[in-house]
Amino acid sequence: MNSKFLKEYKNLGLSIAYFRKSRGLTQQKVADEMNVSYETISRIENANTGITFDMLLELSKAIDTPLSEILKHANI
Repeated sequence: MNSKFLKEYKNLGLSIAYFRKSRGLTQQKVADEMNVSYETISRIENANTGITFDMLLELSKAIDTPLSEILKHANI
Protein backbone atom coordinates (compact mmCIF):
# COMPACT_ATOMS: atom_id res chain seq x y z
CA MET A 1 0.00 0.00 0.00
CA ASN A 2 1.37 3.38 -0.98
CA SER A 3 1.39 5.65 2.08
CA LYS A 4 0.96 8.57 -0.31
CA PHE A 5 -2.71 7.54 -0.53
CA LEU A 6 -3.27 6.71 3.15
CA LYS A 7 -6.12 9.22 3.45
CA GLU A 8 -7.89 7.63 0.50
CA TYR A 9 -7.42 4.13 1.92
CA LYS A 10 -8.82 5.30 5.26
CA ASN A 11 -11.84 6.88 3.58
CA LEU A 12 -12.35 3.75 1.48
CA GLY A 13 -12.21 1.55 4.57
CA LEU A 14 -14.71 3.74 6.39
CA SER A 15 -17.01 3.64 3.38
CA ILE A 16 -16.81 -0.16 3.13
CA ALA A 17 -17.52 -0.52 6.86
CA TYR A 18 -20.45 1.90 6.60
CA PHE A 19 -22.17 -0.01 3.79
CA ARG A 20 -21.35 -3.40 5.32
CA LYS A 21 -22.92 -2.41 8.64
CA SER A 22 -25.90 -0.73 6.96
CA ARG A 23 -26.62 -4.08 5.28
CA GLY A 24 -26.41 -5.89 8.64
CA LEU A 25 -23.34 -7.85 7.56
CA THR A 26 -20.48 -8.90 9.82
CA GLN A 27 -16.87 -8.91 8.71
CA GLN A 28 -17.02 -12.70 8.99
CA LYS A 29 -20.05 -12.95 6.68
CA VAL A 30 -18.34 -10.78 4.04
CA ALA A 31 -15.10 -12.72 4.45
CA ASP A 32 -16.93 -16.03 3.98
CA GLU A 33 -18.57 -14.70 0.82
CA MET A 34 -15.15 -13.69 -0.54
CA ASN A 35 -13.23 -16.76 0.72
CA VAL A 36 -10.83 -14.65 2.79
CA SER A 37 -10.33 -14.29 6.54
CA TYR A 38 -12.28 -11.76 8.57
CA GLU A 39 -8.88 -10.30 9.49
CA THR A 40 -8.44 -9.36 5.82
CA ILE A 41 -11.72 -7.44 5.87
CA SER A 42 -10.71 -5.78 9.13
CA ARG A 43 -7.33 -4.73 7.70
CA ILE A 44 -9.02 -3.24 4.63
CA GLU A 45 -11.57 -1.33 6.70
CA ASN A 46 -8.86 -0.01 9.02
CA ALA A 47 -6.50 0.92 6.15
CA ASN A 48 -3.84 -1.49 7.39
CA THR A 49 -3.50 -3.08 3.97
CA GLY A 50 -4.14 -2.23 0.36
CA ILE A 51 -6.77 -3.82 -1.83
CA THR A 52 -6.61 -4.93 -5.43
CA PHE A 53 -9.19 -3.77 -7.92
CA ASP A 54 -10.42 -7.35 -8.36
CA MET A 55 -10.88 -7.71 -4.61
CA LEU A 56 -12.63 -4.34 -4.44
CA LEU A 57 -15.11 -5.47 -7.10
CA GLU A 58 -15.68 -8.73 -5.24
CA LEU A 59 -16.16 -6.86 -1.96
CA SER A 60 -18.71 -4.50 -3.50
CA LYS A 61 -20.73 -7.53 -4.60
CA ALA A 62 -20.39 -9.15 -1.17
CA ILE A 63 -21.84 -6.05 0.52
CA ASP A 64 -24.39 -5.56 -2.28
CA THR A 65 -23.28 -2.00 -3.01
CA PRO A 66 -22.16 -0.64 -6.38
CA LEU A 67 -18.46 0.20 -6.47
CA SER A 68 -19.31 3.67 -7.72
CA GLU A 69 -21.38 4.28 -4.58
CA ILE A 70 -18.59 3.08 -2.30
CA LEU A 71 -16.05 5.35 -4.02
CA LYS A 72 -18.42 8.32 -4.04
CA HIS A 73 -19.10 7.90 -0.31
CA ALA A 74 -15.33 7.74 0.25
CA ASN A 75 -14.82 10.93 -1.80
CA ILE A 76 -12.49 9.14 -4.19
